Amino acid sequence: MRVVEDFLTSHEAARLNSLNLIVSENRMTDRARAPLGSDISQRYAADFYSGTEPSRKMTEYVAGLAREVFGAEYANLSPISGNMSLLAVVFALSGVDDHVGRIPPFFPGGGYPLDYAVFNRRPLPLPFSDENWQVDLAATTELLLEAKPPLVVLGSSIVTYPMPVREISEVVHSYGGIVAYDGSHSLGLIAGGEYQDPLREGADLLLGSTHKTFPGPQGGIVLTNSEEINRRVEALSNFTPLNGPTLICNPHLARIASTGIVLEETPWREYARQVVVNARAIARSLHEEGIALRGVSAENFSELTYCHQVLIDVPLDDAKRLRDHLGRHRINVDGFLRLGVSEITRLGFTAEESAELGRLIAVLLRNEENVPEATDRRIDELIGSHQKIVL
Repeated sequence: MRVVEDFLTSHEAARLNSLNLIVSENRMTDRARAPLGSDISQRYAADFYSGTEPSRKMTEYVAGLAREVFGAEYANLSPISGNMSLLAVVFALSGVDDHVGRIPPFFPGGGYPLDYAVFNRRPLPLPFSDENWQVDLAATTELLLEAKPPLVVLGSSIVTYPMPVREISEVVHSYGGIVAYDGSHSLGLIAGGEYQDPLREGADLLLGSTHKTFPGPQGGIVLTNSEEINRRVEALSNFTPLNGPTLICNPHLARIASTGIVLEETPWREYARQVVVNARAIARSLHEEGIALRGVSAENFSELTYCHQVLIDVPLDDAKRLRDHLGRHRINVDGFLRLGVSEITRLGFTAEESAELGRLIAVLLRNEENVPEATDRRIDELIGSHQKIVL
């Protein structure tokens, strides 16, 4: 029997022969994927075991690469997902019954939907404008000064505009609190100097996933310039025998090796710049075609998006139906109808091709019953001409 192999073949046929605009995904090079199938994938790096010196040196090297790319004094690679990174930060930097400030999840807000109450923390939703798709800074400032949460988590899963990190950090620091920036979606853009730079803008730590705009394996990372914060987070995320419970026992060395290759090989500035260029090209095309987008009324930003995401504004009851309609025409999006351009950018899409893709999507959204044959032919041509990673 080779049932699993058959599923993998079906998966590759479906996913590699489509235009993948899922905002949470990316594509890895063969070199970066290689460690995931190597012997190190089933090994430990603890010095309690002999034979671990190469893996320990590798981990130290990759941490050094991360510190260099992100301009941080400390890099913790142990978390095996962005979710684990966030849990480590929440457990380490807040206590039972503490408020934790966060962007509200889903709509309006788009924050990561971690259920803080399960972990005996009290979520403190920061006021958010659905119309502008941004934090209401004045109302947020008032709330923070009143509630004084020891930890505030900035960052969003449904996002187009930078967060007011500097302004909120000044408020939180005024009463001794800590600001964590969840860069799970924007991590690769931060590495390339695009979008925003949380650690330079006042955030005390940057955490995130390594498989979205950061084009690596599924995993997590925590970065900070504070020795104390690094020590507190490491105590919960780096396994030390007889030192109490931790979230991670084995940090999955193959993932760390793969992450290191991504840090080495990615042309960060060129890649990140093109991601934003392509996202703006799609957004402008959709806007010109009369497709409603979230946040277009924001007066403090001149562009429709500042990251990899474009947010089509449709009722949620319609979004999944339209997702499936686009999927039948080999354009993959999610059930919120977010469009992400990281993967197609890695495959060499230009601004002109991205703008054209925006127009093709507009045709599909306007024609659920009778899609012109020329639309499918052009989608097929775009898929066929972008099969290799170039960025």
